[in-house]
Amino acid sequence: MSQRPRKLLKNLLARCLPKTNSLEHVRLQLSAREALAPLVGMALITGLLAGIVTILFRLAMEWPTTFFLSVPQNYESLPPHWRFALPVLGSVLIGIIYLRLNPKYYEVGVAHVLDRLYNHQGKMPLQNALLQFFAGAIALISGHSMGREGPAVHLGAASGSWLARTLRLPNNSARSLLGCGVAAAIAASFNTPLAGMVFAMEVVMLEYSVAGFLPVMLAAVTGSAVTQITFGREPDFNVPAIQLNSLGELSILFFCALAIGLLAAMFIWAHRGLTRQQYRSPFLRFLLVGLVTGTIGIWVPEILGGGYDTLQMAMLGELGITTLAVIVAAKLVATALGSGLGIPGGVIGPSLILGACLGGIAGGLANIWLGPHTASPGFYAMVGMAAMMAAMLNAPLAALLAILELTYNPNVLFPGMMMIVVATLVSRQLFATRGIYQETLRALNKAGIPTWRQQMLSSVGVASEMDRNFVIEPREIRLGQVKELIAQHPQWILIDLPDEPAPQLLRAADLATYLQGAEKNESADTAVTKEEKSTDTKPLIDLLKIPGERKQMAEINWSATLLEAQQKLTSTGADALYISRHQSGSLDNRIAGIILPLQIDNFYRK
Repeated sequence: MSQRPRKLLKNLLARCLPKTNSLEHVRLQLSAREALAPLVGMALITGLLAGIVTILFRLAMEWPTTFFLSVPQNYESLPPHWRFALPVLGSVLIGIIYLRLNPKYYEVGVAHVLDRLYNHQGKMPLQNALLQFFAGAIALISGHSMGREGPAVHLGAASGSWLARTLRLPNNSARSLLGCGVAAAIAASFNTPLAGMVFAMEVVMLEYSVAGFLPVMLAAVTGSAVTQITFGREPDFNVPAIQLNSLGELSILFFCALAIGLLAAMFIWAHRGLTRQQYRSPFLRFLLVGLVTGTIGIWVPEILGGGYDTLQMAMLGELGITTLAVIVAAKLVATALGSGLGIPGGVIGPSLILGACLGGIAGGLANIWLGPHTASPGFYAMVGMAAMMAAMLNAPLAALLAILELTYNPNVLFPGMMMIVVATLVSRQLFATRGIYQETLRALNKAGIPTWRQQMLSSVGVASEMDRNFVIEPREIRLGQVKELIAQHPQWILIDLPDEPAPQLLRAADLATYLQGAEKNESADTAVTKEEKSTDTKPLIDLLKIPGERKQMAEINWSATLLEAQQKLTSTGADALYISRHQSGSLDNRIAGIILPLQIDNFYRK
């Protein structure tokens, strides 16, 4: 990275943080569990970056469609041969791009974000994000049955990760900035800051604390502000404030929720099975998706693209029962095939469309069976959206708030909560699915949700818990210098061993005990070198020979978390770790502190 962007970021950081804090001091603060002041400043910058990137992605996917669509998202206006050709051409182009890349850069989307957060301390490769931006835009322009929110989440998370990497922040704060980027991206995609914040906490961060919420909240507000500045304050969907006419309709909504939970489980199963085929050639996979999507698009053009025009009509109750049923079947096949085989798009938008169509079907049937006194099919569509999003993503609270912010209709809350509970229970308990993102990680044989202990240890950097009460000494020191060393009252002595891969650790108390014995001429000969016995100078003490327990050490970077420290201790078999700044020079200049297993155990037991 060039120096100019880094300098600009540091200048912006200086404006957002207290003037008395140097960047080095800020890094040390951020390694603590609750570093609110500096983290809020970082969250503001992350929200701005993620919001801008999300807006650029939205423009990149919408502007080219103005050349062949008179109305945005209106793929129905295209002639049949173009409805078939567009997805095929898009698949071919994306396949060519993938073939020119290293396979390690293929991974994109929300599941990739979770994998990098859980297993790679939130470090997002820039190459994957670039692929997500361009390939995701091509997929949506060419009419693939995918949503823009999945790519936005990836790009937002990558923005937070890039900021942390550029400023060389500790890994625990890099994880927090990743969550801030996700919240800002969701907020910028739909202008839904509250849903963006809750999605980041409920699906990505898996954390509910004041220190976790405040930065994410600010990032979501910032991302939403960027959207409003760019596209105005008008909501994406204009729907009337309709409501449930009677409590008797809850029974209809109950059975609708059962059907939604079943469909969500079917979608997740299909997606999980197809995900296991992603080891095959990307060109052939994408070509198959393009052919299927294009063929379906000839007869059911409503499934092409993001489909938000179809979603609007469903919420207005303008689609008949037969049309809604056909859209559900076609959308289920096209989206499950595309997402499962790796088309770089999202499933949040399609989940809303599926839920709205199923809800609309239930509302239409209610009107036929019970007469016009029942609520509008559009109301059923709204609450159906919430139920499907919750069941498919395993995000009940985020789904409820998303529908509230999208419709500006508080009447959806009461029946929406009931449907979310039923649909989620059906998907999770009856069909044993854990949400599409976790099932994707399972299908790819990657570690899923961390344990509470791992979550806690990942939230703290070693720099905030390290022991600095130590001195570094060579293996041999003069007996006369030992008193000066002990007078400093260190707890530990790091024995510098230039010919060994790592220093060893000795308790200062063991050296003090030895010193007392040496003064009484009790056991000094065991540690005095043979060369010094024949001279009149003060003898040299070999710190590897005096009585005492010496701990084998391994190195870990200062930016690591306590979880990384624990994993390092396990993998190396070391007794302790020394925290390195990774600077050239002597051992004294490189070591910032030490960390022992007992310190890690004591932390999560507090």
